[in-house]
Amino acid sequence: MILLALLAPLGVPAQAQEGDAAAEWLAEMSPEERVGQLFIVTFLGGDPAPDSDVAHLIVEEKVGGVVLLASNGNVSNQGDTPGDVLHLTTALQALALSPKGPGVPLFVAVDHEGDGYPYTRITNGLTPLPNPMAIGATWQPEFARRAGEIAGRELSALGVNLLLGPVLDVLNVPRLSGRGDIGIRAFGGDPYWVGRMGRAYVEGVHQGSGGRVATAAKHFPGHGGSDRLPDDEIATVDKSLQELRRVELAPFFAVTDPGDEPLGVSDVLMTSHIRYRGFQGNIRQFTRPISFDAESLPAILALPEFGDWRHDGVLIADALGVLAVKRYFDPDLKTFQHKQIAKEAFLAGNDLLILAQYALTDDWTAQYQNMCETIAFFQDEYRANPAFAERVDEAVTRILRLKMKLYPDFSASTVRQDADGLKALTDETALVSQMARQAITLIYPLREELSRRLDGPPRLDDEILIFTDARLSRCFTPGCEPFPLLDPLALQETLLRLYGPGGEGRIEDTQVHSRTFAQLRALLMHPPNGDLPEEMQELAGLLDAAEWIIFATLDPDPARRPDSEALRLFLAQAADTYRNAHLVVLAYTAPYYLDTTEVSKLTAYYGIYSKVAPFIEASARVLFGEWTPTGASPVSIEGISYDLVAQLEPDPDQSLSLTQLAPGETVPTVPVRLRVRTARVRDHNGNAVPDGTQVTFEARDVASRQLLTTYTTGTAQGVAEGELDLTVPGEVEIVAYAGDARTASPLALTLLAPPTPTPPPTATPRVTATAAPAPQPTRPSTVPPPTQVASPTPVPTPEATDRGRWRAGPLDLLGALGGLALALMAGYPWQGRRAEDVTRRIRWGLLVWIGGLIGYAIFGFGLIQPAGWPGWAVGLALACAGGLVGGFIATTDKRRLP
Repeated sequence: MILLALLAPLGVPAQAQEGDAAAEWLAEMSPEERVGQLFIVTFLGGDPAPDSDVAHLIVEEKVGGVVLLASNGNVSNQGDTPGDVLHLTTALQALALSPKGPGVPLFVAVDHEGDGYPYTRITNGLTPLPNPMAIGATWQPEFARRAGEIAGRELSALGVNLLLGPVLDVLNVPRLSGRGDIGIRAFGGDPYWVGRMGRAYVEGVHQGSGGRVATAAKHFPGHGGSDRLPDDEIATVDKSLQELRRVELAPFFAVTDPGDEPLGVSDVLMTSHIRYRGFQGNIRQFTRPISFDAESLPAILALPEFGDWRHDGVLIADALGVLAVKRYFDPDLKTFQHKQIAKEAFLAGNDLLILAQYALTDDWTAQYQNMCETIAFFQDEYRANPAFAERVDEAVTRILRLKMKLYPDFSASTVRQDADGLKALTDETALVSQMARQAITLIYPLREELSRRLDGPPRLDDEILIFTDARLSRCFTPGCEPFPLLDPLALQETLLRLYGPGGEGRIEDTQVHSRTFAQLRALLMHPPNGDLPEEMQELAGLLDAAEWIIFATLDPDPARRPDSEALRLFLAQAADTYRNAHLVVLAYTAPYYLDTTEVSKLTAYYGIYSKVAPFIEASARVLFGEWTPTGASPVSIEGISYDLVAQLEPDPDQSLSLTQLAPGETVPTVPVRLRVRTARVRDHNGNAVPDGTQVTFEARDVASRQLLTTYTTGTAQGVAEGELDLTVPGEVEIVAYAGDARTASPLALTLLAPPTPTPPPTATPRVTATAAPAPQPTRPSTVPPPTQVASPTPVPTPEATDRGRWRAGPLDLLGALGGLALALMAGYPWQGRRAEDVTRRIRWGLLVWIGGLIGYAIFGFGLIQPAGWPGWAVGLALACAGGLVGGFIATTDKRRLP
C-alpha cells in the first residue's frame, strides 16, 4: 500500500492535476458566470442594442444562450432572412465575448424540423426541407443524413450552433383523432427505424456544419405513446421503464452509442414534460413530469446505454414556461412559480434550462423580470448551498466541454461566422425532389387496381376541382397578414405549370379550379331547403361538372379548426352523389386520419407527407402518372389495416439463400463447426428487416430427415450468421427460417468421418544364433508369482516443502540489510547529481527501501532459491536488486512533483 501511494503521482493523477480545458476554464469563472451558463433565454426583436433586454441578459446576467423565435420578432421570413439572421447572431456573440460579457460563446438555438411553419422558424431563403415522416417514408437513412447535412450547413452559415432536434419520438400507435399525436414530426412508428433515421440525421448535421452545430435530440425519454401533446397539459404515458426501453428509449440509445461513427452521437438530449404511469411497475403510481422528477430522470440516465454518453452529454429541459408546466404547478393558473420551476428542473438532472414563455401571460416585461429573478435566485443558492454549487459546477463543466467542441477557442475571430458562408450555400431543391419521389405512397387502392379505377390521368377535356385545407397561421412580423399553411392555389399553379398550356399542354387553364375547405364546409352545412348564395351556387355547379375532385388535406383539428372536417363531411353526406367523379385525397401531412368507411369511398388515396414545394410538385407528377409512387408508410394506418409491425416482418415470398463461411474445405470432416450466413432478409416493403429479427438455422440428415442441430440468432443490417456444431458424418442439408420465410434451396454438403489412425509397425526383435540347450523335463511350479509392488509416493524435497512458507533466519536478515546498504551507497551520489530538491531524494530513498523489502520478501517465501547459495547471500542479492529497481523508478520520473 505504501508503494502504491508513492507511485500514484507518477501515473494517472498527473493528468488529473492538469485537468481538462473545461475544468481549467471553470476555475477562472465567477459564481455569476457559472450560474449564467445554465440558462438559454428568449428575447424580443432582431436588434440587440447595448441598452436592450437581451444585451442585459448576456452582459450582466451572463446567460449561456438564446433561442431564436419568429413569434418574438427575432426572425422575419421576408426579404434577406439569412443575412438578417447572420447579422443578429454575430451581434449576440459579440456581446458575449465583449470585455464585460461572460467571455464564453452563446448557444444560439433554433427549431428546424422541416416542412415549413410552425416547426421550422427560419423558412425564407433556406432549402425547403421535408418533415421527419416524409423522410421516414423513403426508408433510406441516406436521405436522413443528407437532410441533416443541409440543415447543418445552412444553420452554421447563419451563426446558429444548437439545433433543437431531431425528434426521436416513436409514433407506434397513431390516433385518428390526432389527440396526443405528434404526427409528421416523427420519423415513424418502429423504434429501430426511428433510431437509424435519427442517427443518420445527427451525423449529417455534424458533417454539414463541420462540427459547429450541436444537436438536441427530443423529446427524451419519448412521448410517441402519450395521451395528449405536452404543450397545453401534462401528457401521460402508461408504460414501465422496461417497456420504455423496448420502444421509446431505443432511438435515444441509438444516438448516444458511439458505435462505428461518433458523428452520429447527439450532443444534447432534451427532456420533455411528460409523466409516466407504472414507471416502476405499479400501474397506479404516477411519476412527476420527467423533466422535474429527481428520482425517475436519474433512474433513466443510470441505464447502462447512457453510461458513457452522460460523462460529456448535456441534458436540456424543454421550455419551462409552456402552459402544461404552468397548469402542473398551479392548476388554477393564478400564479407562476418561476423560481421553483427552474430549480426543480435543474435538480432533476437538466444542465440547461430554456426560459421561454416565462410568465403567466404573454407580457414580455413580466417574462424578463422572471428571468432576472430566477438567475439571481440561482446565484444566491450557489453561494449559500455547497451541494447546489457542486451541481452547478458539474453542469457547467459539461456545457463548457460542448462549447469547446464547437469552437477550438473562444476568441471572437473563431466564433464569428464569416459572411462568405452564405454565398457558398447552394440550392438543394433537386435533392428534396428526389426525397419526395421516393416518399410518396399509394395508400389506397392496391397498385393493381389503381389503373382500373383511374383509367389514366386527367385528360384535356376533364374538369378538375381542388379543395385545399387552407387554414391560416399567425403572422408575427409587424404589418404582415396571416398566411395559409398550405396555399390554396399551390396545387393548381403547379398543375398548370407542368401540364397546362405553358407546360406539356395536357390540360387547359380553364379546366382547373381551386376552393378551400372552408367554402366546401359552408356549402355542406347550408340548410338543404334554403336558397344558396351566389358563391355557393357557383361551387355547386363546379362540383356537378367535375370529373376530378381532389382534396389537399392537412391533419384534422375540429376543436380549433372546424373547417378541417370538410373532407369527412363530404364523404359522409355527398360522396354517393358524386360517385361518377374521381375522388382523390392527397394527404400533405400524416396519412392515417380517415377510417375504413371513408377510405372505401375514395378513388385513390396518396400519402404525400409534406407540404413544401418539391413535395407539392411531386404529388402533381404522380397524379398525372409521370411518377410512380414507391414509398411506404412508416406508421400504421388503421383505415386500410396497414399494421407496421406485421409489415416489417420477413416477407414469406422470399427465399433465404445461404452461404457457407467456414470451414473453407470443400468436404469438411466431423466434428466440425459450420458458419453460415443468410442473404439480406427483406420485409414486406422490400427493405432489410430491423436488427434483431430472429432467424433459425437447422441442419438435418438427408437420409433419415433427423434434425441434427439448430441455432437461433438475430439479424444485423438484415443479415444473420449462424454456427452449427456437427458430429455425425453423412449428407446434410442446412436451411434457415425467419418468420414465414424459409430457404427454398437448402445448402447441401457431405461430412466425412475422421480417418482411422494407422498403428505404427511392431519392431521385430533381433535374434542372435546360439546353441540350443538340451530340453529338460518340467513340472508345474508351486512358487506364486511375484506380487507387483506399487511405486512409492515421492517424498518432497526440503526446497519444495519450504516453498510458500517463511524460512529466512536472523543471518539472512543481516544479509538483506547489507544489500539495502549497498543499493543506497551505489546510487545515492548519482541521484544527488541529478536532482537538487530534498523531496526527490526522500522519495528515492523510500523507493529503494521498499524495493529492497520486496526483494527480501521474495527470498523469505522461497520464490527464488538458487542452488548452493547460502541464505544470507540470496537475501543480500535480492534486497540489493530490488532497491536498485526502486531507485531507478524514482530517478527516471521526469514529471513535476506536486
